Amino acid sequence: MWLPWIMAGLFGVATPVEEANPRVTPGTITVERGDDAEARDADPVFADAVRAASAQANFIPIPAPSHSRYIAIIAVTRKSEGVVTSGTSGSAPAAGIANWGVGMGMLLPTKKDQLRGLVLTELKITILLRSDKHLVWSGSAVTAQVDGTRTGAPDAVAGKLAEALFAQFPRRLDAALSVP
Repeated sequence: MWLPWIMAGLFGVATPVEEANPRVTPGTITVERGDDAEARDADPVFADAVRAASAQANFIPIPAPSHSRYIAIIAVTRKSEGVVTSGTSGSAPAAGIANWGVGMGMLLPTKKDQLRGLVLTELKITILLRSDKHLVWSGSAVTAQVDGTRTGAPDAVAGKLAEALFAQFPRRLDAALSVP
């Protein structure tokens, strides 16, 4: 008779209080950029994407400055990570040796194959209660896209990252979410 109560008490004491996430109830939210200069200079398309994704997660986004229940602080980092070819797949260089000599062929870039930058973009979202600045949820997502393509456009990247993060909300994310 007492065993279930004792077990429940033991497991309740063993759960750290810091990991207990307060129940997030839907409410109003304001999207703000972080304090650092890089976050302030981030494209406003990321703020718009976070507003749209938060609306799908049952929040009511309202423009800043406001007296919303929650604050979503966003930070965006973009950095170039090299060059890739985009367009047709092409083939590897071919070489061969025969009785009559040596032959070698090399595929050169054409108008279909273009060298483009590979951009690594990370979006971090931190949701706080406005009243006491208590951390409610935090998560980050990262993607690598080819610059100058439809999928690498800032609005496409922002939407993809924001939707992926709010799809995980309110689940705790221990590491950055990788988004293809």
